[in-house]
Amino acid sequence: MNEDIFGRAFADYLSGEKDTQILVDISIGDREELPVAYFFRGFDRMPEWEQQVLDICKGKILDVGAGAGSHALYLQEKGNEVTAIDISKGAVECMKKRGIKNAFLKDFYTLENLQFDTILFLMNGAGIASTMSGLLPMLQKARNLLASEGVIYLESTDLLYMYEDEDGSAMINLADNYYGEIEYHLHYKGVSGSPFPWLFVDFDNLSEIAKQAGLEAEVIFTGETDNYIAALRHTITNNRIS
Repeated sequence: MNEDIFGRAFADYLSGEKDTQILVDISIGDREELPVAYFFRGFDRMPEWEQQVLDICKGKILDVGAGAGSHALYLQEKGNEVTAIDISKGAVECMKKRGIKNAFLKDFYTLENLQFDTILFLMNGAGIASTMSGLLPMLQKARNLLASEGVIYLESTDLLYMYEDEDGSAMINLADNYYGEIEYHLHYKGVSGSPFPWLFVDFDNLSEIAKQAGLEAEVIFTGETDNYIAALRHTITNNRIS
């Protein structure tokens, strides 16, 4: 069976079912309900950090894990050249129906011989790395696709707060996997997808691994729930990109 939970939900939304929800089981928390309508929000209903990033995007733009395409659609309507990719066939079909010109069923890691001025990993897009060991290869791939003066905008969240006691101390077993490595399990209308890993990384670790990939990272937005947006650029040494 083709599970494609997001694709199924997006197709139903486009057909008129505006109030459906995806059920999300998270390995470190309780089941959550994710309104499908959230993926179709317009710019005025996007959180502040998404608005800020979208308004500073420029040049050729790559939207990785574009989902229903709300970010790509806004950027396209502003006159930008946008390439939107996703590994969900249904999501890509949805984007095309919404009018996104360059929407492709594509795995980010398979992109070759392309250069972008802006690369987006929004909606906790660092999770595409899956695990901490996958973060360096992801950033190296992004760097190879990034134009010399380009910028990667990456969103993530430091999940340490979920392990904190009332006094602010946190109990972390250093022998376990990194605390930001979690597992999602999605359900929609009686169909369950396969569980998959997703990474939430604190900025200090992101910055250090970015350096190994030849990128410099800075925080450009910090939210109230320990989420942040990082801007990553090519490392410059002696006036040369290294």
